[in-house]
Order: sequence, then C-alpha cells, then structure tokens
Amino acid sequence: MPRRTKIVATLGPATEDKAVIRELLNAGLNVARLNFSHGTYKQFKKIAANIRKVEKESSEIITIMQDLQGPKIRLSPEQKETEVKKGDIITFSTKAGQKDCIFVPNCNMLSKIVKAGDRLLIEDGLIRTKILSKRGHKIKAKVIAGGILKACKGINIPDSKLPGSASLTPKDRKDLEFGVKKLKVDAIAVSFVETAEDIIRVRKEIAKHTKKPIMIVAKIEREEALRNLEQIIDTADGVMVARGDLGIETKAETVPLTQKRIIKLARRHGKPVIIATQMLQSMVEDPLPTRAEVSDAANAIFEHADAVMLSNESAVGKYPVRAVETLAKIASTIEKSIFKETELFPSPAFDQLDDIVDESMALNACRVADEINASAIVIMTAEGFTARTVLKHRPKTQAIIVTSNAKIAGQLNFLWGADEIIVRKEKLRSEETKNLLLKHCYLNKGEDVVLIKLSDKKRSLVVMKV
Repeated sequence: MPRRTKIVATLGPATEDKAVIRELLNAGLNVARLNFSHGTYKQFKKIAANIRKVEKESSEIITIMQDLQGPKIRLSPEQKETEVKKGDIITFSTKAGQKDCIFVPNCNMLSKIVKAGDRLLIEDGLIRTKILSKRGHKIKAKVIAGGILKACKGINIPDSKLPGSASLTPKDRKDLEFGVKKLKVDAIAVSFVETAEDIIRVRKEIAKHTKKPIMIVAKIEREEALRNLEQIIDTADGVMVARGDLGIETKAETVPLTQKRIIKLARRHGKPVIIATQMLQSMVEDPLPTRAEVSDAANAIFEHADAVMLSNESAVGKYPVRAVETLAKIASTIEKSIFKETELFPSPAFDQLDDIVDESMALNACRVADEINASAIVIMTAEGFTARTVLKHRPKTQAIIVTSNAKIAGQLNFLWGADEIIVRKEKLRSEETKNLLLKHCYLNKGEDVVLIKLSDKKRSLVVMKV
C-alpha cells in the first residue's frame, strides 16, 4: 500500500544541493517549503532550480511552497545579549538610537497596537513581559519571566490585533512577486492570517503577477484566526496548523484541541491541512527522534491530516534525509493500522445539502472501489474539485488523478492519497484516459477500476474492466 500522508520539508542550507534534494525525494518528500523569513533570493533561486531539475529527471511532482514572513515582529539585529530579570522594568522603542531602550525596528505601529495590560512575549515566550504604559514610540513593560535578550528574536503580542493592512507587509509583496515571477511557485503560505480578507488580499496581489492558479495556504497561528476559522478555511485553498506561534499566541495546552478542530473543518471543506512545527525537533541534532515525537507525528496521521511538515530538521539539521524517511515510515505504519480498523477512519459529516450529489458520488466511488477490490479510483479533474471531494473520504483504494493543468497537479500534491498524478493536455474523456493508463502501465488488462468526474456540466461515475 502506498503512503497516503504527504511530507512537506523546508529546504535550506542543509538541503539546497541537487543531490540532497534527490535523496529527499527518494526518502518521501512531496512538497518543498521555502521559508522567506530566512535566506536570500540567490539561495532560493538555486534551490528552486535544483528542485525543477530533480523533478524533470525523476518524472515525479515536487510542489514548491513559498512561505511569506508576514508581520513578524523582531528585536534589532544589533541587539546585544542582555539579561533581564523578573521584576525589571524595561522600555521598548520603535525609534532607533534611544538611550536605555530595546529597539524594535520592523513595526512602527507597535505602540499604537498594544495597550497597558497586554502581554509582550520574546523568543517563543521564553521571556514574558506585561505592558505598563506607552507614550509616543516607547512602551514600558515589566518582566514577568526573565532571560537573555538576543538579536533578531521574535516578539509576540497575543492580546493585540494587527490592522488588516499589516497582514501583507512591503517585504511580503516584494517576496511574493519574486516567488511568482522568478521561482514559479505552486503555493504560497500566508503567515499570521486573522480573517478571510487577509487571504483575499493575497489573492489580489498574486493576480497582479500571473493568471495561473497558485494555491494559498492560510497559517493558523493567532487567536483572532480561530474566531474566524470557518471563513478562513472556506476562502483559502489549504491550511497549516502552525503550532509554534499558535502555542505562544494561545494557551499551549489548548493547541492539541485546536489541531483537531482545524483538521475536522478543513477536511469537511475538502481543503488540505498541514501539521507543522517541531514534528521531529530532536533530529536537528540527533539521528533518532524521541518517542514523544513519534507519537506526535502518528497522532497527526490518526487525525487524518493531509501532510506533516519538517522545518529546522530538514533546513539546517544534521540528518535531513533521515528525518524525511522517519516521517514516511511513521505514516506508512499508522495508515496500515487505520485501514484495518475502518471505524478509526470515518467519512466527514456534512451539514450543507448544496453539494449532496457530488458528496454522495464521491463517497460511493470509494465504497464501490473497496467492495469490488478495484485496482484504482481514476479521478478526472480539471481544477482539482473532483480530487478534493473524493480524497477527503479517505479511500482505501489507490487513487490515480488525471488532469490537464500542470499547476493544478502541483497543488493536488498536498492532498492525502494523491498517489499518482498524471498531467495530459488532451480533453479528459473516460476511454482515452483508460487507454493512457494501460499504455503507461498504471493499470493492467482485465483489472476493475472506478472512474469519476464531477463538474457543473457533467457528472459521471463508471465502473469498468480495463
């Protein structure tokens, strides 16, 4: 049985060379993430070029996802290591050169956003402060939990709301243009999303640079996003559970519950969901994961996530290929167990009756394929709708997706169970599709298959012997 859960790996200094990318692909890589919070355009251009070379040589699809930095607030690159202790009163300033102040260079509006009583957290919440007052460009705060201030460390303001215009920064706009025009990315992940309007804003920005479809993945990492979750998932093309910032912006103990909620909603909408952050964090330095990390990754698969993601493990870690192999082994093992216990893998419930015909046909395709022990479910899709609708029901039978759109193929590579994706330019017809799959040995003569196509003009569900 092929592995159904997809693996997203962040590429960086440890994995930028062509030979290593080929090893990652062989180990189980499906989606390559480029993190624009770090790195240079020159580095990203090299990585993207090597990905496309490996993709062409291997005839495998490797989706490139650009991850925008978003309105991430950080301490100054010139910040000297300074110890702050519990009870200390410290002053932050958005203006450079202020005596006895901690400079915050990239958020001029910070003093306008926060208010007295709000929390201001540094370095993933290791250093915690409470705002006492603000005046002009200065913010006075009391240290609740001390530590060492260091250059470029991130700042979180979980009690404050960013203005809508801040969700797509000038840096993001420049990076997005580079990603779309120069790197030809397949997907863009948007950081610190709070409302559906943030997604719409990015979609309009993409439209300035290309008419080709580019997938938008909403990163859920703020309290405000949870209040608008249904609308965000409905508007975006996919969603990422960004557990790092989410665990700072909300209570850490609620993150597992939030993860379950996001996966359930995303699957109901037929949108791929990625579980991210510290999946195998110990493998940055060690060749083996902890047992807790294995359980965490397994739990994401039990919860029916489409993809699991590596960050530092594959970007700067010592064992990037082994980390991908480890996730692939965990996914394959858990999936086999799930399919033996069918009640562990129920189909999602739907409240809306608008798409009942499509949902019924998709579910029936999965059930019929299982009952007749079909060799494959062949999904014919132009824009990806049929594939998303079928695969959210988590069929036991292997899925073969046939599409005429190469960009859509790259986006479908996020989906759980998109085992084989074939791009053909000709119009999608059942007979021609069957002959194509026979010719290229995706199917064997005499096998039973289920073919499905859903569209506004014509719906079809066919069981045939090839």
